[in-house]
Amino acid sequence: MARRSASTIRPVFHAPMRIDWTDERLQALSQEQLLSLLGNLDHQKTIGRIAEDAAAALDARIARLLTGRNSSKRRKQVAAGAAARQESP
Repeated sequence: MARRSASTIRPVFHAPMRIDWTDERLQALSQEQLLSLLGNLDHQKTIGRIAEDAAAALDARIARLLTGRNSSKRRKQVAAGAAARQESP
């Protein structure tokens, strides 16, 4: 008789920084997904999960793929984040 496991198989979650973000993978993402990835990258950098130099390199690669409109949206996000960090002690 075969033994049946009570637990179900669940998909494995990989944090975005643990994925190898090749140029092909980045190009396959939509503009909204790229902006979301940049937001997550900022958060990961803030909490210390990713090094500053690695984050800067990935940020530059993603920023090259953004359209003009989304690029300006990103600059506003960065400016707002910098202002928030200066206000908090």
